Amino acid sequence: MIITLSPAKMLDFKIPAKTENTTIPVFEKQAGELIEELAKYNVEDLAGLEKINLTQALTVYQQIHAFSIDKTPKKSSGFAYNGIAYKGLDFKSFDEEDLLYAQEHLVILSGLYGALRPLDAIKPYRLEMQAELQNKKGYTLYDFWGDNLTEYLSKRLNCDDKIWLNLMSNEYTKAIDKKKLPKNTTIIVPAFKEQTATGYRQVVVHTKKARGMMARFALKNRITDIEHLKAFDEEGYTYSPELSKGNEWMFVR
Repeated sequence: MIITLSPAKMLDFKIPAKTENTTIPVFEKQAGELIEELAKYNVEDLAGLEKINLTQALTVYQQIHAFSIDKTPKKSSGFAYNGIAYKGLDFKSFDEEDLLYAQEHLVILSGLYGALRPLDAIKPYRLEMQAELQNKKGYTLYDFWGDNLTEYLSKRLNCDDKIWLNLMSNEYTKAIDKKKLPKNTTIIVPAFKEQTATGYRQVVVHTKKARGMMARFALKNRITDIEHLKAFDEEGYTYSPELSKGNEWMFVR
């Protein structure tokens, strides 16, 4: 089973990773090409590109221009990302065997790095996949990454059981051309909803954490049979066959 997660905007490079074992991102060269494009932008342009304020844009500007400096900090992506989903993933609780297993089964898509394994070393950055960054291949990052990410995921699926547990947002899912994935690939897309007086509804912050928790559940339990995913019950969630449709599985609480 290959599990995919979106990256997080928030990163933590202050607290050391639990392991010093790191790997080199598969698309490190392409990340460098994007940094060269971003280096052409001033602070105001970066604010517009990233849809952030000038204070945040100044930080991004500094990150871009420090990217090629050897002393710029690096940290494995699974530990560096610090958003809500990664609090649910709780990579700090993984032992060495868990980390090695996650390295083989977890893929994090990234606007800058393309596709990351959790032990791939990354530097501080901010670049959303939906950013309209003009580059040698087009006008968006979807143009830049083209078939690369689909081919990469296809290769990973072929080396596994052709089961894809997609826990990404639509922004990152769009980077994969599902029609070009290996034949007979099974794609499971979980959704998470909260019960209210008027029915079930999605709450973004809870969904993000639940995605991370489900990734943790699948990795920690070494799940290979998709039916076993339905046993996911973290923080009160239960699988709802009534609300599920095909491979779009609904978990409610």
